[in-house]
Amino acid sequence: MSFYEKFGEYDYSNFKKYLDNEDKDLVLNVLKKEKINFFDYLYLLSNGAKKVLPQIASLARELTIKRFGKVINFYAPIYLSNECSNSCIYCGFNHSKEIKRTTLTKDEIEKELIALKEVGFDSVLLLTGESPKIAGLDYIKEAVIMAKKYFTYIGLEIYPMSEEEYRELVKAGANGLTIYQETYHKETYDKVHLKGRKKNFEWRLDTPDRAFLAGFRKVGIGALLGLYDLKYEASIIGLHAEYLQKKYWRGEVTLSFPRINPKETGFDIPYSVTDKDLVQMLCALRIFLPDTPFLLSTREKPEFRDKLIELCITQMSAGSKTNPGGYTKDDAKEQFEVSDKRSLSEMLEVVKNKGYDPVLKDWEENFLGII
Repeated sequence: MSFYEKFGEYDYSNFKKYLDNEDKDLVLNVLKKEKINFFDYLYLLSNGAKKVLPQIASLARELTIKRFGKVINFYAPIYLSNECSNSCIYCGFNHSKEIKRTTLTKDEIEKELIALKEVGFDSVLLLTGESPKIAGLDYIKEAVIMAKKYFTYIGLEIYPMSEEEYRELVKAGANGLTIYQETYHKETYDKVHLKGRKKNFEWRLDTPDRAFLAGFRKVGIGALLGLYDLKYEASIIGLHAEYLQKKYWRGEVTLSFPRINPKETGFDIPYSVTDKDLVQMLCALRIFLPDTPFLLSTREKPEFRDKLIELCITQMSAGSKTNPGGYTKDDAKEQFEVSDKRSLSEMLEVVKNKGYDPVLKDWEENFLGII
């Protein structure tokens, strides 16, 4: 059974009595448990939980240090192409927009890889828009092979592919895949994805299943927060992550928490997500899924990112550029505007000053064993 099939079995109305809870004592009782279930997790997302958020945050921090230590891993993204055939109304790469489109050549990709390697990174995330005709399987595979010469860990954030296509990328040297559902609310999904391959909600929702079956060791999921009600999104993210962890227990599920940055598109955010809202969601997920790595991008402001270092984030990007060729030239359109523009060296100092250890390499295939 795929997650899409399980997704169809859930009745969100059954979650409401937990999410609408106003009683802080019910939440405090959840915090006393050694291990919580899904409905306990829903209590942690409720209004009653807001009344005891310091206690929730304290437990989330304690669990993070217990499971991960005082460590922050760093990575950087490389955008290979901003060509896209989709019309997503919230995105800077929207096909309908008149922007400068760029797809890096082989030489340009190598320059970007070298530029990041010289800074000190050993983990890289390769990204594209969704344009298989321009940045197709062979193009991405070649980029992975090139990246493997410089980096120990190669992650991908690309459009949904078949299991067979993903297998080719794994054979080429890719280790992980990130795929955001954007929103788990199907009606909203249909409204914000006007045309293109991305309109297929089911195909996208089952992408993490195909990725694990193809051999990816890490698969990251999440939603673009602000498209729909946060409690709904957080509920289904928790279900999805738990499902994947149980079914593909040999692999690792990671979670990311991007909030909409509307500056490039003029998109009006339907559901505001405050810093407090995001902190509550992060802490609830940490207590529910204590062994799950949490990633935070440079979308967030520096002061907020600094605070989350000491809470429950385990991995961060630094010095990010969100346009193709951003590390060696700077003329293509960005997907979103970076809020935290600090360099890797600056972020390493921030982490060290907080008593944490920055890590640039935590991946070695020789230690993975054989499935």
